[in-house]
Amino acid sequence: MESTFKLPEPACLVDPLTESNCYIFTSGSSALLIDPNNADLINTYAAEHHIVPEYVLLTHEHCDHIAGLNDLRSRWTLSVVASKKCSDGIQNTKMNMTRIMESYLYFKSGGKLHVSYPKFTCQAADIVFDAPVYDFVWKGHSFRCIAAPGHTPGSICIVADDALLFSGDYFIPGEEVITRLPGGDDEAYQTVGKDVLRSLPTPIWTYPGHGLPFMLTQEVKKQYGL
Repeated sequence: MESTFKLPEPACLVDPLTESNCYIFTSGSSALLIDPNNADLINTYAAEHHIVPEYVLLTHEHCDHIAGLNDLRSRWTLSVVASKKCSDGIQNTKMNMTRIMESYLYFKSGGKLHVSYPKFTCQAADIVFDAPVYDFVWKGHSFRCIAAPGHTPGSICIVADDALLFSGDYFIPGEEVITRLPGGDDEAYQTVGKDVLRSLPTPIWTYPGHGLPFMLTQEVKKQYGL
């Protein structure tokens, strides 16, 4: 799907606790968010830039990518776009990982991080798709949502304007693809997810769920066994 003009580079807000990324596109006073990780950061950014969140796209259902969603929904009139399995997962403390997040952060930090992480759920997404590919258009820009199961059942990759890739928790710099967390399915990754990742266009600027953006190339794909 071709757009009439290309998207600018998105703003990126990094949650200090989980180091997850929220990406923000603006058009006039309207904004589209990908993975609302931290409501305080997002609300401050919105106030400083005089923007109103209008749409939220979710790459998957884990809590570090949706932690700000409930607050945003209480403040703004916005629509959430997600795959059916992601929409189901955000409504469940096991699938959204809040049930084990304190332990996960503790072990990931090597026993250094002791935090209280509240369990929460979110209401279902407003726009739900159950197809392998769903094309969403905002302000003349295309966001192609491609189902990529493995990390979670509801994981997707988002290709914006055929120029920018939002990979969620795939292609995190320096990390292998993780399929052992709640909802993870190595068989689904090996049989479906890998083929999806192989098919993604290259070269393409890639914005992962954690870490800095980078250029995805065939050489990078090979490092992930693709």
